[in-house]
Amino acid sequence: LVATRRRVGMAEGGEGRQLLVLVQNLQKKSGLGGELVRQYVPDIMLAQEISSSTESEEVFQAQFTSRAGYGTAIHCARGVEDVRRVKSPHAEVAVFVKKKTTIALCDGVWCVSFHGYNGSLAWRTIQPLVDHVQAALEEVPRAGPAVFAGDFNTWSGEHLAAVSRVLSEHGFEHALSWEYPGRDHPLDHAFLRSARLLRSETIESAADHRGALMTIQVDTSH
Repeated sequence: LVATRRRVGMAEGGEGRQLLVLVQNLQKKSGLGGELVRQYVPDIMLAQEISSSTESEEVFQAQFTSRAGYGTAIHCARGVEDVRRVKSPHAEVAVFVKKKTTIALCDGVWCVSFHGYNGSLAWRTIQPLVDHVQAALEEVPRAGPAVFAGDFNTWSGEHLAAVSRVLSEHGFEHALSWEYPGRDHPLDHAFLRSARLLRSETIESAADHRGALMTIQVDTSH
């Protein structure tokens, strides 16, 4: 299965280096994150809906989870620095949970593991999701290589267009979207800054979401 993809321009003169990045909503499946790290050996993994009580903190060095242990996390093969945590400005309808974003510097690349505001079937307005993306962006430095990826809960093309505009204002370009089975619109996306997508594939696991395995080239001229 090959994900929808397009190239992201890299600054002139940047020779760059390659990193393998895995993005996956784990659907709270016990131990699935560590299993995928062992299977694919990524340089970076951005995980959403992690069940942190079933995962190793040595593997997922940066986490932002609820008391129940669910949220987002980042694995970096060379370790993480400057971990930042952001809650959505808006609570989910009925359950009053604010989705959590994990941000960290991984091997010179700012990484954002994002699980976007969802809403309900009758209340999937765009602005709360845009506000959530903006809140995360406020914690990401404006310059340097970065990956902003995860389950955005973009239930329409208008949702994706709106978050793409906000991210573009911070130098990010939409690099990749991949299918959620049975849905007309992809929910999962990757945005890159000062990097370009070389190749990608989608993966299947015990989770309901498919994951994306991306090889990116990072601009090291900054």
